[in-house]
Amino acid sequence: MKADTRWMRQCADDIDATAGSVRRLLGPADGAVSALKAAAPGWDFTGSVDEMSSRWETLNKVLCDELSKAAENIRFNASSHDGNENVITEMWHDLFG
Repeated sequence: MKADTRWMRQCADDIDATAGSVRRLLGPADGAVSALKAAAPGWDFTGSVDEMSSRWETLNKVLCDELSKAAENIRFNASSHDGNENVITEMWHDLFG
């Protein structure tokens, strides 16, 4: 069974696009934190918003890193499969003409 390495690379590109979308969520999240603090001056709960924001940034980074690693692994496997297939094809031609 032949692997569809073009499809594998497209999946990796889609994963990269998803990571980019997740990364772009940080801007609106920061804006929401600022708006919340501005709307509730002097309220005690706004102090916990910084901690929540920090946790969100950490989670965002972990998720983006994992997505990037997955895309990288898929591309590596696609390249390895292409390489192995080329070696087998060359061997076949060498043996059978």
